[in-house]
Amino acid sequence: MKRRLLVIGPVPPPIHGESLAIRHLAGSEMTREKFQVTVVNTNRKRVNGGGKFSFIKIFQDIAIMIRIRRIAGKGQADIVYLSISQTKLGLLRDALIIFLIAGKTDQIVAHLHGNHLKNVLESFHRIPAGFIFHMMRKIDTGIVLSRGLSANFMNLPRRIEVIANGIEKDFIRTQEIASFSKVKSGEGHCFTLLYLSNLIEAKGFGHLILAVVDLLRQQLNVRLLLAGQIYDRKRFDQLMAQVAGEQFDSRIRYLGTVTGVKKKQLLLRSDAMVLPTRYRIEGQPISIIEGMAAGLPIISSAQGAIPELIEGSGIVLDTVDRSSIAAAIRSLIKDKALYKKYALNGRKTFLEKYTMDRYIDGLISVFEGGGADEEKDLIHRQLFLS
Repeated sequence: MKRRLLVIGPVPPPIHGESLAIRHLAGSEMTREKFQVTVVNTNRKRVNGGGKFSFIKIFQDIAIMIRIRRIAGKGQADIVYLSISQTKLGLLRDALIIFLIAGKTDQIVAHLHGNHLKNVLESFHRIPAGFIFHMMRKIDTGIVLSRGLSANFMNLPRRIEVIANGIEKDFIRTQEIASFSKVKSGEGHCFTLLYLSNLIEAKGFGHLILAVVDLLRQQLNVRLLLAGQIYDRKRFDQLMAQVAGEQFDSRIRYLGTVTGVKKKQLLLRSDAMVLPTRYRIEGQPISIIEGMAAGLPIISSAQGAIPELIEGSGIVLDTVDRSSIAAAIRSLIKDKALYKKYALNGRKTFLEKYTMDRYIDGLISVFEGGGADEEKDLIHRQLFLS
């Protein structure tokens, strides 16, 4: 008989790295072959202002907890997988969830999809902090995207494991990259930059637009395509008005949210991906992995797990502003050997480390490992964090 896996976390819509990761786990044939899967969606519908207090959020969270308690109380969850929140309200809800399921399941696994958990934990007052810390010690395995992010769990779970994000190995095939490479090397080719993420000001889309404006003023043959949901509309409209005023609107274009085949074609037609993010919860962006899969050199920032992710495959910006971004873009255009090195390394690294099979295999390995001996857990944790 299959063991019962309860997956708790946000599923699309909206589309972001965490919700996509949950959907892939719950929908994977590999997962469903081994486990009977139940999903509880923690996305709060029609509520704005992530992390801010709201009675609507409270009522929605209560409904979520009632459902989880009912499932666990009936003994229908051998393993609970929780995509842990990185907001104060969400983390308090997650601690209550752990309280409700502790002792009613064989294993609790908490997966961190970003890099802000430690900051949130340290922001609580003493009494709620004591409760939350106590609950987090009941987690059997905490999962992070890279070893450098392990400190977020503050050594509270019994074990820490590293499982990198992944996408389907055949999302983009080598032959497809080769066929588009011929087009890109043609005479008069316009160097195309791709921003593929939600348009949040902290993710640097504004700096990027201004950097490309500067390059266009210098008469470089470049263009910028932006794809993703707009969150900071006022800033976006101001910048696009400036772009239109300088008659660069044919070179800097917003495409909306792209998915599926359209996203794949967009990646293949682009020359480089730029994500100059300073987003505080940034972990290991799936959009960057998609760019590496397409053989695109990456320009990004020293945020979360990004430096480790794009090592040898792109440029890590220590300072994020329009001048540093423009300089990085210029270096990829001028230095063809550097461009080729990053492109080849990115594709190779993707195939070796960041495929969906590796991601799901890693999670299944954790689920099948179960709760280990407490003494061994302590040794593992000490070795991992040393």
